[in-house]
Amino acid sequence: MPSLSKSERENQNVLPNNSNIFDSPTAIFAAIVLGFAGTGVAMGMPLLVGSMASSLGFSDQQLGYLASSDMTGLFVGSVSASLVVAKINRRLLAAAGLFLVILGNYLSIQSPDVLPLMLCRFCAGIGAGLCYATCTASLAGSHNSARTFSILLFILVVMNAFIFYIFPIIDAKWGVTGLFGFYLLQAIPILLVLPLLPQYCIGETDEGTLNTEADSSEVHPQIPKILPRLCLAAVFSFYLLVGAYWAFIERAGAAANISPEFISATLTWAQIFSLTAAIIAVWLARRFGQSKPLLFALMIMVITMLALALRIDTITFVFSIFSFSFFWIFIDVFQLGTLSNIDHSGRYAALVPAFQGAAQAVAPAAAGLLLSFQLGYSSVMLMCAATAAVALYIYRYVYLGLQQIAPDVADGD
Repeated sequence: MPSLSKSERENQNVLPNNSNIFDSPTAIFAAIVLGFAGTGVAMGMPLLVGSMASSLGFSDQQLGYLASSDMTGLFVGSVSASLVVAKINRRLLAAAGLFLVILGNYLSIQSPDVLPLMLCRFCAGIGAGLCYATCTASLAGSHNSARTFSILLFILVVMNAFIFYIFPIIDAKWGVTGLFGFYLLQAIPILLVLPLLPQYCIGETDEGTLNTEADSSEVHPQIPKILPRLCLAAVFSFYLLVGAYWAFIERAGAAANISPEFISATLTWAQIFSLTAAIIAVWLARRFGQSKPLLFALMIMVITMLALALRIDTITFVFSIFSFSFFWIFIDVFQLGTLSNIDHSGRYAALVPAFQGAAQAVAPAAAGLLLSFQLGYSSVMLMCAATAAVALYIYRYVYLGLQQIAPDVADGD
């Protein structure tokens, strides 16, 4: 990182009213737009998997490996970003991520075989991980985390609803090649907003100087490191559910003889419905804090997966899609908000995409393995219920610990 004078750092990181530059509308806008490149493939995974199945003829197990390649890349990119996001120019980090997204999707168009395509998706995943980790680290620097992350997820859901609307049209005309082209073209204009992204992390010192010491930026230094690390473990456990369910719910619906048009329409309307989750999350955070709504949402997610494990038909399919889409957004707001309340430097928040990516790399492959043993899609949903229950237990432990050590964080908004 270049050596900056105190006055230069203050000019870059402090607004005229001494508020945090990460709270400025332009900084939030730039981070959110960058999030498009980091989440597009993960959000559109059901239709991407379905398109690869129909266009390229891959088996369920091969599709699981391909989905895992994207998510493994997301993990590698996110971990890499978390190691340097507090030290280097974030605009350069985001630019590197966008370049890899563009390159990986371009090469994917040229690679119809399984192994080359896995490598290309891994490359695109690394780029997505760099972009999303930079996005979350920047937003973690704001002071109203529930509101800021709700805005992020609200806009991402709008984008995802558009994806579910446009993907069947693109797939019908160009197949999976068109979907890869969509992700490529989506990343190019995002390069234009990078000058609006704050360049460096703000330290939590009295002088407002840049801080590269990992622990000195924690809001509550008395909180033991085990608690935010347990939060990351819970993120991993919850995203095992997300990775397995989201990769194969379209296939599960098709196996239950639900028409592709109905599946696509259900996914689209569920995404639109889930917009309310971001709004409700802000209201609940102000009224009850972040921990209690998070625990409730995870309990509902366990029930949803168990219902789908018992029977997969049109009714349970629709119920699970709407419930999953709503509470996925809801839970993400509180997971990111909880870590941001503990650490405004963004170090832990930047690790969230890494743990999400690691789980989503493991989950589709694990689900594909269950299916290869002819255990059916109900076995996948049982796995999802179990991982949600583990996340619920971890967050309950963290909440009780925070109540003893820092009750303002335990019930903070």
